[in-house]
Amino acid sequence: MSEKVEFLINGKIEIEMEDGYYKSNIQDITEEYVAISIPVNNGQYLPLRKEERITGVYYYDKEIYRFETIVLGRKVDKILIIMIKKPDVFIKLQRRNFVRIPFMTNVVCARINLAKDMKSIGDNQIEFFEAYSLDISGGGMRLAVNRELEEKVNCKDILMVTIPLQQESITVKTKIVRVESDKKSPKIIYGTVFLDLDKTTRETIIKLVFHIMRNQMKNGVKGD
Repeated sequence: MSEKVEFLINGKIEIEMEDGYYKSNIQDITEEYVAISIPVNNGQYLPLRKEERITGVYYYDKEIYRFETIVLGRKVDKILIIMIKKPDVFIKLQRRNFVRIPFMTNVVCARINLAKDMKSIGDNQIEFFEAYSLDISGGGMRLAVNRELEEKVNCKDILMVTIPLQQESITVKTKIVRVESDKKSPKIIYGTVFLDLDKTTRETIIKLVFHIMRNQMKNGVKGD
């Protein structure tokens, strides 16, 4: 079902391409089209052409929506802008919060006090340890940790986790809500939920989940 979404001047739009997401914002709105600034990703501009079909992501009212449309053309109005046809259908990406996607990579963790602001924590105040992420969603992730840390890391502990991405890394606060321990395995599995995510970090995680899902669909693989 399509969601009711209103485009707003200066609203944030990203254009989804094979090599990533190109950021843009809304410059003008008419009955027929939405005019956006030239999308850019790490200094690289996206030269969209007339009649090119595109997939976009729009941030509206604390939600994220995906849409498909077509480029109508370009014009200069103080700056060069691109006109895209107003989409007929929007799909809310909120369900990405609940879809677990395989995400296997090394991460760096540390136990912290719940009341601590991560920005105020110095490297000499906490003890770091390595872990391995198994999957991720918009709401949390599962971590595999060496069994030798079994006595130090427990259910309800708060962890600071640094996750490497392609072009950056993000650090999130998580709470351990589940422990899976098989004595025959050298690893303990911790299920965690994210805490106190700011808007930018949440958007980054949801885009990561969506990007992985898109690649899986191309390869015929599904998440849980």
